[in-house]
Parts: sequence; C-alpha cells; structure tokens
Amino acid sequence: MLFRLAGIALLALSVVACGSGNDASPSAGAAAGTGGTAGTGGTGGVAGAGGTAGAGGASTTCSQSPRDFWTWDLTVMPPADKKVNATCVAETDHAYVYVATDSWTAGKMTQAQVDTIVDAFEKSTPADKTRGIYATDTDTFGAPPDVDNDPHIYLVYYPMGSFKGTNFDGYFRDTDESAGTGSNQLEMLHLNSEGQFKPDSDYMLGVVIHEFVHLINWKYDKGEEGWLNEALAESAMTLGGYMTDLPAGKQYVNSTAATPLCVTGYSDYGATFSWGSYMLDRWGTSFLADVLQDPAHGIPSIEAHMPAGTTFRDAFGDFMVANLLDQPSIGDGRYGYTSFDQSALGSQPVSTIDGADHASNAVAWGARMLRFTPSSAGTLSVTLDSADFANLVVSTVVLDPAHASGATVTPETLSAQSTQLDIQVTAGQVAYVVVAVDAGASVDSTQAAKTSFTYNATLTP
Repeated sequence: MLFRLAGIALLALSVVACGSGNDASPSAGAAAGTGGTAGTGGTGGVAGAGGTAGAGGASTTCSQSPRDFWTWDLTVMPPADKKVNATCVAETDHAYVYVATDSWTAGKMTQAQVDTIVDAFEKSTPADKTRGIYATDTDTFGAPPDVDNDPHIYLVYYPMGSFKGTNFDGYFRDTDESAGTGSNQLEMLHLNSEGQFKPDSDYMLGVVIHEFVHLINWKYDKGEEGWLNEALAESAMTLGGYMTDLPAGKQYVNSTAATPLCVTGYSDYGATFSWGSYMLDRWGTSFLADVLQDPAHGIPSIEAHMPAGTTFRDAFGDFMVANLLDQPSIGDGRYGYTSFDQSALGSQPVSTIDGADHASNAVAWGARMLRFTPSSAGTLSVTLDSADFANLVVSTVVLDPAHASGATVTPETLSAQSTQLDIQVTAGQVAYVVVAVDAGASVDSTQAAKTSFTYNATLTP
C-alpha cells in the first residue's frame, strides 16, 4: 500500500508517520463556454450555452451508478476500513471519475475541476500537450491490471481528513486488486477531494500520475522494494512535467552523506525523485519499463537491464557525481540530468589541506563530497583510509567553478585499506573527492549504518 501524504510516500500502515513536503502538476482543459464550444477534455464534450458540444470535452454523464467504495479512515491509526458513497461525475475512454456524494452535492468539488482532471488524464500533461496521464504511464510502463474486466481506472475523490497534523494526498491499495472483505475488486486510485491542494491543482494531478504507476507496478512485481517503486513513480512525474518534487531533490543532493537511497521502510522523496529521474535521463523510458516489469526486486531488477559491462555499483557512483555536478554535456551524459537543473556544487564545507588525518563518514547508499580549494597549482594528494574500503566507490572531480561544464571526472581504483589519489590542479581550480558507499543490499531506512573513513590531504606546488 502506497500513500502520498502531503508529499511523503509511505509503504505500509505500520510506518505511517507525520510529515509534509511537495508533490506534482498539469494543464487545464476548458469546460463548455457561453456562446461557444466545449473544450478538448475527455470523451463526449457538453454543449455550451448557445454553442455546440466540443469534440472530446469533459462529460457530465456516466454509465456508472452511485455506489459505495471501501476506503480507509485515516483519522485513526492504524486506519480502519470504512465505506464512502460516491457519484460518478465523468466518464472517459480510460477512467470513471467519482466524487463523494456529500462533497459533490455540497459543491466542495465542481464540474470545472472535474473537466481539468479529465483533460489531464486523457489529453495533456505539462510535458506533452498531446498526451495525458493515462498514455504517459501506460506507454512508458505497460498496461494496468484488470481484475474487474473493465479497462477503466476509478479515480475516486473523497475527504481523507488528517491524523495528528498529517495531511493525506492519495494512495493505491493492493487490497483493491483481490477478493476479500474491504476490497473494491477493481482498479482504483484513492484521492483527497478536500486536502491542502485543490483536486484539479497541478499538485494533485501529479499525485494521480504517481499513484497510477504504483497500480501498474502491482501487476508486474507485487513485491518490489519500496524505494524503487517510489523512484519509478517519481520518474513518471518528471516524464509528465510534474516537477513539484524538484525542491526535495535539490535538498537531497546537498545531504547525500546522511540520506540513504536503497532502503527498506520509508524512503526519502528527494532521493527517489533524483534516482528515478536519473534513470529516465540516462537510460530512457524503455529501461524504466524493463525494470518495472522485471519480477526481481530492487538492485537486481535494475542491474539486469543495464548496458553490458555496467554495474549498479558503478552507476551509483556516477549518480553521486551527477548530484554534485549536474553537467550532462560531459562524456556520455552520465554526470548530469537533462530533465531539470540541480547541483550540490559549493554546498559542502571546504576540506582541510594540512597533511593531518581527518575523520569523515557517509551513510550506506549515500556519499560524502569532499571539497578542496588548493591555494595554487600543483599536485593535490589525498590519502583515504577505511576499515570498510571495499564498500567505497570513489571519483575525483576537477573544475573551474566558473565553468563547471569543463570538469574532468575520474573514477578511481582503490587498493586495499589505503589509497593515495594524486590530483593535478591549476590555479583557481577546485577539486572534489566523491566518496560513495555501496552497502551491497538495501538497508533499514531508520538504522542505516555509516561507513567511516579518514582523509589526509597535501599540496605540492
């Protein structure tokens, strides 16, 4: 079960906790106009007053009757099963849009908002005005499951309330895909009609494209590790142009030493947004589909589809350099993002060049970025020592801060226990030593261990 809680995804009821953050965004379709024609939303537009029905305008008719849906009462923890009566307010080629009957009759959600939702789902996203959320996700990741023999996705909007200050955006429940008490036995996304953001806002439409990936993922890999499930859903947001999690990504690249990527339990949104977008930008949409549809879980499902000779360990080291530099023009593009700009350059404190040992560390599946500012041209010698040397993936980066696109990146080969890195610098250049930690397998997000190491730096003019 995957929750979106005001920008935070949680994997199971046992880990529901307080939090706030950011999410996503699309474009609005027009409703029927006065004296004109309806907009280009979903199936079968409604005639405007004094005008004619538009081709593909959002429909106010629906073949489905009002009905009760099983949901969760999220005002208590653990959540309790409850039923919500909802009315179908729009039908498209791929969706039924339902709104809690009480909310609809009270005007808490309007037809204009429904029209915008329909337009985004069927017709248009910020990244592609000719392709909606449904096509973006299914073209990329594959067809959704169909347990009810009806290809429509139920978008069900109702007030979700809050729990001790935590606000809920929406969620997908795998229980809705199987028989049993409390199951709707259909393809359904639970969405908040009265949350912090309007249901037709860019933020909440981003929740739709995100949660829809979780639904598709369930079809192909019911046991996928949560961090990768989240990264794939975040990649869809980036692909659709829903960039509201970019601030979380910018925060993450400045805190990689303390923020693990490959985890069990709660995963950091900045980390999964960054990794999901990195996969998209480096390997493309077919790679995303291969990973999502692979029945293996976590790292093995990624590594199985990497180009020959590439390992997850190597790619993780490249990813951390990309988080530092964000310069996709270097080499084959592996050291940056093309979907957006984010970089940790200059955010780290200056490391000491004095010939003495200095202790440092980085969390499992994180990276410490050591920044050196030599006083003159010469050879910067940095010696690394660690009892866990086998876990370290190290790259050196040399650049002129004013021209980062000209940076030189060197993946380093480490010897056992201690390695001296001799880095040639010219006057005015800055050198970075990116020390990433490969933990081998996913780690507990709440108890991820840190790998300690020391560095000793000297400059020979």
